[in-house]
Amino acid sequence: MTDWYLIVGLGNPGKEYEDTRHNVGFRVADELARRYSLAFGKTERKAQAASGTIKDKKVILAKPQTFMNLSGEAVRSLVDFYKVELDHILVVADDLDIPLGTVRLRQSGGAGGQNGIKNIIQHLGTPDFNRLRFGIGRPPGKMQARDYVLGPFKGEDAILASQVIDRAADAVETWLTEGIDLAMTRHNGNIDEPKPTPAKAPREKKKQVELESDFDSLKNHLDVEGKLKWWPSKRSKQLIALDYLSSKFEAGKTYSESDVNYLLDQWHTFGDAALLRRELFDYGQLNRQQDGAEFWYTPSTKIY
Repeated sequence: MTDWYLIVGLGNPGKEYEDTRHNVGFRVADELARRYSLAFGKTERKAQAASGTIKDKKVILAKPQTFMNLSGEAVRSLVDFYKVELDHILVVADDLDIPLGTVRLRQSGGAGGQNGIKNIIQHLGTPDFNRLRFGIGRPPGKMQARDYVLGPFKGEDAILASQVIDRAADAVETWLTEGIDLAMTRHNGNIDEPKPTPAKAPREKKKQVELESDFDSLKNHLDVEGKLKWWPSKRSKQLIALDYLSSKFEAGKTYSESDVNYLLDQWHTFGDAALLRRELFDYGQLNRQQDGAEFWYTPSTKIY
């Protein structure tokens, strides 16, 4: 393997798609190329690519020319040619399930209905690559998702999208220099999201009893001290585990990142507090300030 980093912005080729919601990945790649004076060449290995140095890292910026649903063909070809390691890959794609104004980095995971990501998973044979999900929100009314993603941003949404493109490019730079964990802590969330007021009371007793009953299904995953022995393989069990772990936080109390990690370390034995912290944040069990300085737990309904 080499020390190349591959940053893939997903989208569709052609002028008619340039300003569509589906092409935010292309626009993030273009912004990075602009910042570092990198030029995209002609299509090779099914992608337009620009190579050079970003933050002292050897980087390939790529925009697959296969159309969104076949993006994996280009990514596979680039990975093989440049011998890129999986943890040196970052894919930037639009996401309908995240509101406009929000970016969310993850170290791995499913496709979440994004066909470009789905095809990349198929061609790489694994979901274990970094991705930056660029929220575009859900279509209004009865508009079909296909029409929505292939439509342009308009008015205030267009202004906000441009701001998020800058934020996403910043997040990529942080990933290159300081790694995925710090990039997630620093950049995941809405660009102007105010800190909500933490709840002042813990979960009601009736709710806690209901949850305790649900936790019975985790018995085989817990040691005698109630610590999670391993991360469940089934998503249904993972969600129960997340609710179990979130119950260890106090409502109305703020935590630093090190506090969160310390508490999670008290309730699991497999040594991956970062994974658990990310999952709790991604599924809304933990909230945090935009700069990642403080976290807090807000009681909510079950996530499973």
